[in-house]
Amino acid sequence: MASTTLTRTVSSAGNTKTFTYSAWIKRGSVSSGQGIFGQGDQSSNNFNIRLESDGKIRIEPSGFDIKTNAQYRDCSAWYHIVLAVDTTQGTAANRVKLYINGTKVTSFATESYPSQNDNYAFNDDVIHYIGSNLDGASSFFDGNMAHFNSIDGTAYPASTFGETDSLTGIWVPKTS
Repeated sequence: MASTTLTRTVSSAGNTKTFTYSAWIKRGSVSSGQGIFGQGDQSSNNFNIRLESDGKIRIEPSGFDIKTNAQYRDCSAWYHIVLAVDTTQGTAANRVKLYINGTKVTSFATESYPSQNDNYAFNDDVIHYIGSNLDGASSFFDGNMAHFNSIDGTAYPASTFGETDSLTGIWVPKTS
């Protein structure tokens, strides 16, 4: 069972309204909830991306909550997760876009969106945790991560980071 996390504290705040998170993950086990990425000060300004114990992916910062209907429980598969947030968008559903393996997720068990122009701890000058929840001391990710990207100021689609291999039809990372 994993019990460590990578941390980084941003030296000065970036764009807290528009950002992208991208990572390839491979579960090591199907255990209780596992934090993938978290940051914040454990008050009202926080952000978590996690695998729930039921295998669903949940994004739960202060102010909105997104949880997939699909379950991601295959310990032999790599999953590419892209979360693109732009709270400046006028339409609520356009403010948060979640992609899994290149496909935009449109079916959610929980679906509430941020208010227009909301700010989040993503890119704020608080500690960021890779591989755990926002407290850095619980719900550690048990598995592998690769091609982790945190983008400040742009909400990119999944095609920025991955593509479908023309021979196999499998979603793979872009290497350039």
